[in-house]
Amino acid sequence: MTSLATNALAIGYATRTLAENLSFTLRAGEAMAILGPNGSGKTTLFRTLLGLLPPRAGSVSLDGKDIAALAPGQMARQVGYVPQAATGFFNFTVREVVEMARAPHLAWYATPGTRDSAIAEQALVELNLSAFAARQFAELSGGERQLVMIARALASEASILLLDEPTASLDYGNQFLILDEIAKLKARGVAILFTTHDPNQAFRVCSQPADRTLTISRDGAVSIGSTDQILTGDRLSSLYGQPIELITSPSGTITSVAATRRS
Repeated sequence: MTSLATNALAIGYATRTLAENLSFTLRAGEAMAILGPNGSGKTTLFRTLLGLLPPRAGSVSLDGKDIAALAPGQMARQVGYVPQAATGFFNFTVREVVEMARAPHLAWYATPGTRDSAIAEQALVELNLSAFAARQFAELSGGERQLVMIARALASEASILLLDEPTASLDYGNQFLILDEIAKLKARGVAILFTTHDPNQAFRVCSQPADRTLTISRDGAVSIGSTDQILTGDRLSSLYGQPIELITSPSGTITSVAATRRS
């Protein structure tokens, strides 16, 4: 079973540690949301998990093997990544950008075949992007590019997906489209790790017993646990420095999270 794990991981840069003592295991069909203020280290954590930044301490492993010992192609086949903002691809169509996700599955000299094209096309269909397939990627809006990059991640058929603020720049309707797509992927057995500034998204996606939420505060304090244990009104208020309350239904189910006005 595919898994991504950290052990006593510390993240940061040469002269500064942003967070430490990060230990978790993400397995097939599980989801983890990551929340924290700007600059707390959410994107830095992703870059460390992908092997783009070395750990300040501890380790990151994929299926029990330290990622530092893995070939880039092995990581690319198993771990997909959607950044906050897509750059590059200026001379390619949307279909070509999505088909590029098939590269780790091909020999170095091969071009995408019929099956690869079909997988890319299905990803476009799932995200309602078929009408955009022939357009130049550079001509798209920021929100449209974000949808294309998520379609690209789907086409990679990676068993683990890291999504850095996947609904950023998206309109309200497309935010729900992406959250529903994440839920479908989780049901298929894909492991999902995503950052968000919206606690409601964590409650929506990470609602099963095996799912978790991770928070990183401005001072580097880390909390990991079930979403309802981690995202309480008091914890969220402390995390963001604003009074926040949970809105519940008569049955006690959390329906939404909202900031409250200071008195």
